[in-house]
Amino acid sequence: MEPTFTPQFLLAAAQDTASLPTFSSSATHTAAQDLAHWQLIASLLFDVGARTPTPFCTSLTVYHFSRFLLSSGHLDAARYRRDSTRLGWCDLDHYLLHLPLQRGLACANGLRVRPSDVVLLDLAQPARFSMAAGEGISLLMPRTALSLLLFDAGQLHGLVLRRETAAGMLLARLLSSLAATAPHLGMDEALRLALPLLGMVAACLSKAMAGQAQVQVAGQADLGRRVRLYIERNLHREDLTPAVLAKEVGTSRSQLYRSFERFGGVRHYLLQRRLRRCLFALCDSTNADRRIGDLAYDHGFVDETHFSRMFRKAFGLSPRAARTALNNGGVSGFCCLVPAKGERPVLDHWVRELIHG
Repeated sequence: MEPTFTPQFLLAAAQDTASLPTFSSSATHTAAQDLAHWQLIASLLFDVGARTPTPFCTSLTVYHFSRFLLSSGHLDAARYRRDSTRLGWCDLDHYLLHLPLQRGLACANGLRVRPSDVVLLDLAQPARFSMAAGEGISLLMPRTALSLLLFDAGQLHGLVLRRETAAGMLLARLLSSLAATAPHLGMDEALRLALPLLGMVAACLSKAMAGQAQVQVAGQADLGRRVRLYIERNLHREDLTPAVLAKEVGTSRSQLYRSFERFGGVRHYLLQRRLRRCLFALCDSTNADRRIGDLAYDHGFVDETHFSRMFRKAFGLSPRAARTALNNGGVSGFCCLVPAKGERPVLDHWVRELIHG
């Protein structure tokens, strides 16, 4: 069974400002060593092959915004691929938004992305493209985080926001500004900015979808994706049980249970999503005057005592203590972003953690 990573939040008010967690990759050795280094880092997302035999250079920084990952830096020319074989075993369910700044990229289906265009890839779909050496900025988001903000997110794979369009210009400038600002942000600021930033991304994508033909993707989303999206849109319902889910998405309970085995079961997944959503609600300054019990009720909890007990078990603090720490700016290491010894590499850990974002 594929392990899942439940974030362990450390909300102790140990300092006034916690730095935004970052991961840096820099390699400038022999061609074989450099390429192998980058292949290892990128292996969760793509199979990577170099386009030239010259030494391969990477200089990339990744910032963890809790709901998405932002990366910026330089990559040498390479080919990237996600084929049907990989999709058969890979359980990632993310979108990758990329802005090439100096040189563009070419997709196997003939699609061309110029510098300052923005392209969106659905990592649940096959993809093959070639990138020239240059600077770029990328945003990695779980499907559920973006789909909740879009009226129809079913045909986003291969969507290009051209640099001469209003949506393309706005999104490119947003990504560039975010990359420039990220090194100066504290974790508490990133927490509060993450959802509004995703809202801006969704607004730009919606604008582009309205005026551009979509790349049609054969087939429907698999059962697990359909159920997870249904859950995200209905977490407020106290009757959201496995039986209700199976009926609503048109499947059997046994099929439903199998699709959630890697998440620890349907009920465990529901509980973790509700707790995570409540934590973000506590972080939201617009909820500062609302009762904790009301926030819990909004996300499907009917017993405040039970909610508090589960919250403390998941995050190590009571809801009230967590709210106090967050409101006082005491976010010391927002989550356990450095995996324990023996776990996956840190970037792999971050990406998988976003499944629950």
